[in-house]
Order: sequence, then structure tokens, then C-alpha cells
Amino acid sequence: MAMASLLRSTPAAEGQTVNTLLARVPSYVTRSQKALIKKAFLLAEDAHKFQKRLSGEPYIIHPLAVAHTLADLGLDHEVICAGLLHDVLEDTFIKPEYMRQEFGDTITYLVESVTKISVLKTQSAENKQAINIRKMIMATIRDSRVILIKLADKLHNMRTLGFHSTSKGMQIAREVLEIYAPLAGRLGIYKIKSELEDLALYHLDRTTYAMIKDKVAEKKGQRDGRVAMVMSQLSQHLKDSKIKATVEGRSKHFYSIYNKMQEQKKSFEDIYDLTGVRVLVNEVPDCYTVLGLVHTMWTPIPGRFKDYISVPKSNGYQSLHTTVIGPGGQPVEVQIRTWQMHKVSEFGIASHWAYKEKQGPDNAFQSQFLDLQNMAISDDETDSGEFYQELVSNLSQTNEVYVISPKGKIFTMPEGSSVLDFAFRIHTDIGLRCAGAKLGDRLVSIRTPLKNGDQIEIITNSSVKPSLNWLNFLRTPHARAKLKGFFRKQDATLAEKLVENEKKAPADSRPNRPPRAEKLGATVTAQPGLRKIEWKGETQMQVKYAQCCNPTPPDSIAGFISRLGVVSVHKKGCPSLADLSENPDQAERLIPLKWVGHNTGRQASIEIRGIDRPQIYLDIVKQLAQSGANIIEALATTSEAGGIRDKFVIEVDSDDHLNNILKEMTTVDGVEAADEVAV
Repeated sequence: MAMASLLRSTPAAEGQTVNTLLARVPSYVTRSQKALIKKAFLLAEDAHKFQKRLSGEPYIIHPLAVAHTLADLGLDHEVICAGLLHDVLEDTFIKPEYMRQEFGDTITYLVESVTKISVLKTQSAENKQAINIRKMIMATIRDSRVILIKLADKLHNMRTLGFHSTSKGMQIAREVLEIYAPLAGRLGIYKIKSELEDLALYHLDRTTYAMIKDKVAEKKGQRDGRVAMVMSQLSQHLKDSKIKATVEGRSKHFYSIYNKMQEQKKSFEDIYDLTGVRVLVNEVPDCYTVLGLVHTMWTPIPGRFKDYISVPKSNGYQSLHTTVIGPGGQPVEVQIRTWQMHKVSEFGIASHWAYKEKQGPDNAFQSQFLDLQNMAISDDETDSGEFYQELVSNLSQTNEVYVISPKGKIFTMPEGSSVLDFAFRIHTDIGLRCAGAKLGDRLVSIRTPLKNGDQIEIITNSSVKPSLNWLNFLRTPHARAKLKGFFRKQDATLAEKLVENEKKAPADSRPNRPPRAEKLGATVTAQPGLRKIEWKGETQMQVKYAQCCNPTPPDSIAGFISRLGVVSVHKKGCPSLADLSENPDQAERLIPLKWVGHNTGRQASIEIRGIDRPQIYLDIVKQLAQSGANIIEALATTSEAGGIRDKFVIEVDSDDHLNNILKEMTTVDGVEAADEVAV
């Protein structure tokens, strides 16, 4: 993918106008609906007329680009109008009442749902973003098109990210890789997912991006020749077999190549399936006919066949995948699908909107929202920072397993799901009464992880009493939300029970959670690199730092035990803490705290030296993040001899924290030394 096409910066460069927008809207959009789209454009143009983008260009180019993306996805006039107006309520003089009068309730709702909410200036960037994401997900309960507008908005912002500072650009790019690209993938919109990932890689590690781009270009002739030969031979065999099909080549996106290099610990030269062939047919039976033809022409590689038609991915994706030894002894991946499946693979949930009938997406896509919506509403006491981390963890679970019910129905579950997760997937009451399961001909416990192809029958018992310990091995947000909801309804003294549960739970049993304290009254530790506190308490507990006041040493601090048994650390005098202390039921859960072993928080300038290699810069940044350092500034330089001298300004908790960071940096492959330097 050429850089020019990847970084499409402005609608002006693409010739985007209201007329080109109207020409690209779906054919079912009526003349009166087109008139409403033009009306929305004129209002947005007038409302934003005194505003400029960072590029210095008129602001209207941004909503216009968003609307073009939504039109390209085949979405209806309401969504396109909302795309044009999505920043009007937040950034201009226009009021919701006027918008509702001119455009109706639905368009106004979509705009209000996408509009960013106001947050305290003291809150961190991550917390602000988490609040926005939670609101967006909650809005999808009423209308799932909210997410589509937000993805189109994020896509254009990423295309123009170069006008931000390097540090701001990297922050936004990380957010895209953590949330928005996986979200697009979860919804099956691979067209947007792939571009977001490539743009994020470019801004996070330009050296690696340039290396992959150059290597891809270097082997393009050889690769294209091999693919052309495969396409020619396959097309001829299809013609001879009287099968109507279209054969086309396909290339891996840069981030996909990068991911494969990382996961398989391979160099670029060891990645062979950079390209492949896709066969598009009219009917499902033709897919299997073509598969048989491909396997008679070339030898299939064992273990590289996947049937996503019989067992679709949870986001609705369907296709046959097989890898064969093609001409010249080189592996070639072949994808086979119908045209309708191809449409779904490109546009995901957007392709499932029955716009004329307003039926919305089908059940497969509704289930994608259900899990995220349950996470957003499952715990009203979970702060936004904790919600953000749980969301990132959930979206990163891309691998799936399929299991078979006694009636032969196939269910797709996230990899690592337990028997109990599946029971809650069937029904909340079945989850609450689950005593175990039969996997094939053997009895297993509720904790047993599910594997591909398991035939599962849930065993229930009316005498089963749900336990808070179940939270330690439940993996799906849906199941965790249902269990928490059950206990909230059962007992007003849930906080004490949850604390007791934390005391009994093994340190490593809770999925995707920070480590706990080691013993009674000891230091309570949070995630690596975060601060330590001391509490004269009697149990092991998790710790989180309140985003409303961002406590740092040497602030005086106090803690609050949430209903989930998590200690939330606040500055003394924090308004949120004062509100809690006025409620007798909540005041009981306030505890005194003090800092241990950390006297000062400060900025430090460090220099990292070593030998250059592909993606070393990205690995260095990852290590800094894992060590708990907040990167303020970054400057990477590489000498002609291949040496690196990267400089960072970071925020650390203490001298001990800085020393640990410098020590950990030398564990990165290629890094020879890391030292603090004078500013």
C-alpha cells in the first residue's frame, strides 16, 4: 500500500464535495432524503465557517469526509446527516432543540450520542476517553449506528494525524490500536480496521513501517508474478469446470505483516504469505466445489484449512481459507466466499442494516453489542480507568473456540472461556444454577476451560448457591456482569462479602487483574510501575487510583473500598471523597492510607543506546509503558553505522522507580545501555 494512498489527508485532495457525497449515497436514498443531506451540509458549513483544522483548512472538510465514509459503507440518510452534523452541538452555537426541530429526533439522538461529553480538566486523557467510549457503547443500546459514525470520525482524524505533535499523535495512535481498530474488527468492518491499524503503526513506529513498505515494494515484482500465475491457472480450471467465479489477488496490510513478525518471532524474509488469492462465487455450494478444485490442483498444507462458512466468526465473517503449495513450491493462501460474504467481510455490521425496512443488524451482530453493553452497564461503581482497561482486555481477545450443544447448535466463545461462561451465555438462570457439565462422555467442573469442538451439556442443580469466587475464573464480561447483578440484588452488605472473597482468592486466579498485596497489613501493590501504599488492613486487595483527583506523592491520601472489594485511592479533600463521607453506609468503607517508599514524583530525561533492528523503537516504547513511565517527549536517532541513540523525557514516581526503568530497558533486544542524562 503506497504511502500516498494510506495517508489521504483531506477531502480537497480527494475531490470531496457535497455533490460528490450525494452522488455516492446508496440508491435507495430518496430525493427528499438527499435534500435533507444537503440541508445538513449547509447547516454544518455555516456553523463551522469560522473554524479551522490544525492543517489550516476549513473545518467543514472533516464532517464532509466522515459523511463520505458513511456513504461508502452503504448507510442511510439519517447516518449521513448525523456524520455531517456530528461536531455541531459540541463546537458551535447550534442547540439540540433547533437540530431536533430541523432534522428530527433520530438524527439529533445520533449526533448527541457521538458528541463528546464534558469532563473535569483534572482528569487524565485516558479517563476522558474512557468516559466517551462508555457513553458511545451505552448509546448503541438504542441505535447501533452510533459506533459507525464514531469509527468514520476516527478514521478521518487518523488520516490527518500528522498535523498533531509527535507525542499527541502517538497517544492517539495507541488509543486506536487498543480500542477503535479492534472494535471495527469486532463489528466485522475490516475495511476500516485495516486502515486504522496501518495508520497507527505509521505514527507509532515509522522506522518499522518504512522497512515493511520498502520490503514489500522490493519483492512486488516477484510476488505479483507468482500470484498472476496462480490466478491464471485457477481461472482456466474454473472456466473448464464451467464454474462462474471471479479470481483476484489480495495483499496483507502492513500491520498484519508486523503482527505476524511479532507473534511468530520471524523476520520479514521469513513471512511467505504476503499475498494470496480470493475466489468470489454466487452460491454457497460453489465455494466447496472451488475448494475441491483448488486441492486437486495444488497440495494443501495440513492444518491450514478453516471453514468459516459452516462455523462463522462471531462477527459474522464467513469464508473458506486454505493454504496450498503453489507454483515454485511457495505457499499460497486461497480464500473462497460468495459475493454476499465478501460484502459482509468488508463492511461488517454496516452491510446488515436493512435500511428500507429499518430492521437493523442480525442476531450475530447484536451479540457483539450485547457483550460490550453489559460491560458498560455492569458496574456503576467501576471508575472509567478500570472500565477502559477491561474493555481493552476484552477487545484484545480475538481468538475464539466453538462448542456444540446437545441439540447440535454451534456456539462461538472467546478463547479461555470456562464451562460457567457458557452456562451464562445460554441463560442467566442456567449460569446461576450451574453445577458442572458433560464434555463428551466425561464430567467436568464449572471452571474447566472450553476447547475447539467440545460437545457440551450443562448440568444444573437447584441447590447450587452462586459464589463470589466465580468471578476469579469467569472470562466473559457478560457472565461477570450477570453474576455481579445477582449479588447486588441479594445483599446490601455486598462490600464485606466481596472483601472476604478477595481474601480467599489465589493471587493468580483472577483474569486480567493487577496483582494483590502479599500478606496482612503489607504494602498493597497495583500494576507494575504504579505507586505503592500502606494500609493497616486485614486482607489482600486490589488498588486503583481515582481519576477524579489523580493522587501523587506527597499528597495526603485516603481510600474507599468499592462494592467489588477494590481500594480506590483519593487525595484527602477530594470532593468525591467528601460526598462519600457524608453517606453513613459508605463512610464505613473509608480507610486511612499513606505512601510507602516514594517521596517525589518528577520528570527525568533518559538516553537509550544500542544497535538498530526492525521495530526496536516500538519495543522500547512498549517497555517504557510496561514499566509505568509516562512519556512526555521522544526523539529517536539512528547513525549511519546502525547505532541508536533515543532520548525520552518521562514522568516517574521516584528515584527508585527511575532506576528500575533504566534496568528494565536493557532487557529489550538490541539495547546496550540506558542512563539518565542532564536536560
